Amino acid sequence: MAWLAVVLLFITSIAMLVSGLWRRGGFFGFPFLAAAMFLTFVLPQIPGLIDDRFLPQNSALARAVFFSWLCLVMCSVGWWLGKHSKLGPDLVFSEKRLLYYAAGLSLVGAYFFYRFGQLADEERLRGFLTGTAVAYLFFAKLLTYGLAIALLCFARRRSTLALCIVLFGLAFYFDRIVIAGRRSEAAELGLMVALAIWFHRGWAVPRSLVSLSLVFAMAGLVSVGEYRAATYYNGAPDWRAVLEINPVENWQKLLKQGGPEFRNLVFSMASISENQAYDFGISHWNSVVFVYVPAQLVGSKIKESLYIDTPLVYSRDYDPAPGTTPTGMMDSFASFSYFGCLKFALMAGILSWIYFCAMQGNTSMQLLYMLSATPAMLAITHFTNEIVIAWVHMAVFLIPGLLYAGMRPARRHPDNLNDGGFPRGAPQSVV
Repeated sequence: MAWLAVVLLFITSIAMLVSGLWRRGGFFGFPFLAAAMFLTFVLPQIPGLIDDRFLPQNSALARAVFFSWLCLVMCSVGWWLGKHSKLGPDLVFSEKRLLYYAAGLSLVGAYFFYRFGQLADEERLRGFLTGTAVAYLFFAKLLTYGLAIALLCFARRRSTLALCIVLFGLAFYFDRIVIAGRRSEAAELGLMVALAIWFHRGWAVPRSLVSLSLVFAMAGLVSVGEYRAATYYNGAPDWRAVLEINPVENWQKLLKQGGPEFRNLVFSMASISENQAYDFGISHWNSVVFVYVPAQLVGSKIKESLYIDTPLVYSRDYDPAPGTTPTGMMDSFASFSYFGCLKFALMAGILSWIYFCAMQGNTSMQLLYMLSATPAMLAITHFTNEIVIAWVHMAVFLIPGLLYAGMRPARRHPDNLNDGGFPRGAPQSVV
C-alpha cells in the first residue's frame, strides 16, 4: 500500500514538473515549485522507511504519503482557481524613490548581517536560534528587500544606483550561499533574478538550466550537512574536505535509512490520529507570537501568556532528530486532519492571484511574488506559516517604502515604474 502511494506521489510530481517545463515560463508558477520540492526533498526520504520496523504501524507510512499527495494536488487546484480571480489595482511608483528606499533597506540589512556574523558560535550556529540571533536575522532580511527592488528596477532600465545596490546585496548572498551553504538563500536569489528578468523582459530561464537546478537540489539534500561542516562550522573553510564529499554514497545511505523529516511526519500523524488531538490552526497564532513578540521588550512572562496551549503532535516516546523540520504537511494534518490539505489550496490560490497581477505589470505584485516564492516552498519543507510570517514582515517594511515612492493611478512618465514590459493582454502574460 505504501509503495502504491509513493508511485502516485511520484507520477503526480513528474506530471506537474513536465507541465511547468512544457509551457514557456511555466516553471515560475507555484505548482512547478511545489512539485520540485516534493521530488527533491520529500520523495527521496520515503523508500528507506517502507521496511522500517520502528514505525508506529503498518498503515502510518501509507497515510503520510497519501496525505502528502493530497497537499501536492491542492497546490495545483488552488493555483488554477486563483488565476481566475479579479486582478488588483494598477499603481505606479517613482523609480528614483524606490531605489533610494532600497539603498536604505540594504544598508540596514547589511549592518544586521554583520552583527549576526559577530555573534559567538554557540549563538550563531545552533540549530534553533533564539534571542539576539533571531532579532538580528529579523532585520537582516531588509537586505533581501533592497536587492529585490533593485533587481526589478535594473531589469526595467539600467541605472548605476540599481546596479550598485544589486552588487552590494550579492556580496552578502555570496557568503550565505557559498560559505554558509544555505539552500534557501540560493533558491531565493536565483528566483529573484529570474523573475525580475521575466517580468520586465519576458526572458525565461532555459529549460535545461531549470532541470539541472533540480539535480543540484537533490545533490544538496544529502550533502549540505557535510558542506556546511567543511565551510562554515569549523572556522576557516576547508575546500579540500568539500571535494571529498561523496553525494552518491550519501544518496545510497538516504535511500536505505530514510529521511528524518518524513519520519517526523509519520510519527506525528500517527500520534494525532490516535489521540484525535487537532489544534484547529492555533499553532499559527503561536508561531506568529514567537516571531513577532520580542521577549527582550515585553518580558518572557507576557510573551508566554500570549501562547495558546495546543495538543502534542508527537508521542512522548518520540524525539525528532535535532535540526530537522516538521514539514508543512504535519501542521496541516495537525490542524484539520485530511481537510488540512486545503491550506495548500488557499496558499496556492493567493500566490496565483499575485502572480497573474504581476504578469499584467503590477510592480507591487511583482515584488511580492519575487519575495514569496521561497517562503512558499519552505511551507512544504518546514511549516505552512512560513508564508504568513513572510507576508507580515513584508507588510511592515515594504508598505512604507511603497507609500514613500508614491502609489497612484497609472500615468505614463519616464520616472514611473508600473509596467513589467508586457502590455495588458500580451501573449507572454498567459502562463
